[in-house]
Amino acid sequence: MTTDTSTELVATALVDHAMFKHVAAELERRVPDADAAGALIDAYRVGAAPPWLVAHLLGCIGHEVGYALVREILLSAPGTLAESYAGPALAKIRGEHALSDLCALLRDAPEQASREGAACGLARLRSPIAEAALLEAASAGRVRWLIAANVLAGIPIAPSRLRDLLRSGEVEHLRLATEIVWVALGHAESGRSTWVYDVAAEVGPLVREALANPALSMAPRKRTRLKAWVSHA
Repeated sequence: MTTDTSTELVATALVDHAMFKHVAAELERRVPDADAAGALIDAYRVGAAPPWLVAHLLGCIGHEVGYALVREILLSAPGTLAESYAGPALAKIRGEHALSDLCALLRDAPEQASREGAACGLARLRSPIAEAALLEAASAGRVRWLIAANVLAGIPIAPSRLRDLLRSGEVEHLRLATEIVWVALGHAESGRSTWVYDVAAEVGPLVREALANPALSMAPRKRTRLKAWVSHA
């Protein structure tokens, strides 16, 4: 596979979708290739490739020529996880230059799936601007708080913003903040990120207060893990 051209790799994935992970990994190691991106675009236009595969591989190729189609796929919200591939693909193709576009899509895209795909793209950029946009979108109900929490835990959210959510007293804010901590604890246990341990002293007492709020409902397993965490904070 390493001796194939990028266009040949694309052809392999188009014939056998099960090869997409291997093809994607190899494409990401290479310089952006306009011909390979063009082959994917052509295949999509004639209905020979599913949108999720096209969005993902165009992101891995990383050539600017693929940006417009990936954005089109995101906005069309075709399902089968295409949106969750398209948002990150936009970030992979343009990097920080995709930030304003992704924030606009998060705010204005007509379909929730498209907005949540944009949220997944913002997760790759790890920017304070992305963080603020995600918090605003979650508060406005444009994305599900579970999605927002997963993204914000990975950015990760600034401790000051997390404290503000917990101090607000609003149940929706408490739900989002405690879910962020819950996700972050999972990341820490798997070795992905340990920032939640660093903020335990300042955030733990606020989480303890949130857990005592009778209006805050959550799954017992989540409450148990959060209680264990705050007990050591």
